[in-house]
Amino acid sequence: MTPYPIPPLSAEARAICTARMAEMQDKTAFLQGIDPVLLDLSLREPAVGIPMGHTVENKYQLLQLAREMGFNDILLGTFDVSLPEVPQVDDVFAQQLKASGADLTGCFAFATIGTFKPDGDFQPDLSMTKLVAYGIPNTILDVDVSRAFVAPTPEARQSFIDRLVASIQWLHANLRGDRGGPPRIYINYQDMPDAFYEDWEWVATIAAVLAQQPVAAATFEDGRGTSFPFQIGAMTAVVRAQLRPDQHLLVHMHVGCGMENANLIEALFNGADGVWAGFAREAATIGHAPSSELLANLARIGNRAVERYRLERLYPVAQAMTRINTLAAEPDDFPVIGANAYRTMLTFFEQTGATWMDLPPQRIGAPAGWRVAPVASDTPVIAGRLAECGVTEPVSQTVLDRMRALMRQDMIAGQRIAYDDPPNLIALYRRALGA
Repeated sequence: MTPYPIPPLSAEARAICTARMAEMQDKTAFLQGIDPVLLDLSLREPAVGIPMGHTVENKYQLLQLAREMGFNDILLGTFDVSLPEVPQVDDVFAQQLKASGADLTGCFAFATIGTFKPDGDFQPDLSMTKLVAYGIPNTILDVDVSRAFVAPTPEARQSFIDRLVASIQWLHANLRGDRGGPPRIYINYQDMPDAFYEDWEWVATIAAVLAQQPVAAATFEDGRGTSFPFQIGAMTAVVRAQLRPDQHLLVHMHVGCGMENANLIEALFNGADGVWAGFAREAATIGHAPSSELLANLARIGNRAVERYRLERLYPVAQAMTRINTLAAEPDDFPVIGANAYRTMLTFFEQTGATWMDLPPQRIGAPAGWRVAPVASDTPVIAGRLAECGVTEPVSQTVLDRMRALMRQDMIAGQRIAYDDPPNLIALYRRALGA
């Protein structure tokens, strides 16, 4: 047989590929070296979208779990809500924490900016006064800046900037921050994509104002989850370019079009310092990019800074939070924190750590397991699942092969059987033994 001639790479193709490989390596090194800033929203983000909300007791349970993971910065609640004069769970929870003398170091709550009275005196929003009354040391101020909320006229925009600056100054003067120091004031672009697409220079101008104020961070969110990574990258870069070096920039991505985790990574590449997010996936829409998945993904690429968190508790804590939020486990097919993420259905897909970018389940405290899919599962998977279903005796290769053959015969005959279910798998096993 005449050997097939293997063509060399052209000089042009090699140069292109080499440049892309260098870019990939640079991004890998960046993600390995980043020390992400994380603000945990597990006490509030899920409550916005789940059917049952949270009770005060739920808040205490979630706070304990967040601290168990090693979070220092934790959002306690949101006070810029409709019907602000009607007490909500967040109010009662914050009041109880203060009354008990709880250490609120690192704690935050959402508020929004105030207004000016007709005589020109500044009037703080009720949510701002609640921060002071409840002794919460740090805050995120929500602002809506798109044309639906701030008309694109010089007068309207000047009025908004004046209200924003006055609110920052009022909070800086009236909030007692961590350990008696100045408060950390974050400003959140609540409607970032809408405002950015309408007028990116207006978005940048607001960030430039923040750079002149005692603001610790700017934040933004993609509330509907409709943006692509390159768009989130542009938003991040525009805001980052205006901020002081000592100011953080944090992002928050909802599920909408399936880009949420990719959007987080793109934001980091473009100057974001971290994320504000819940630890489980439940969120105001159909989910969001949670910090649990970000931590897992940074761990898989070799980031060492995330080891300050209890990664070995990642899976059980995320599952525990979801059970509080929804009274059920995370859906099986969620990435990283779903039950099927580490139930291998073909041995080729098993994450053992032997291959670059694998994240072995024991790193995050996830239970490894096996899942039978009749079209593709190989015999090691079937043997592993049989053991999980209580078959303790050794199963021969011949029997395992017969089980695969029987599944194919069943499908050809028009039968669709969930063989992964223990009773069905045991029945298949017995059929193979008697064949």
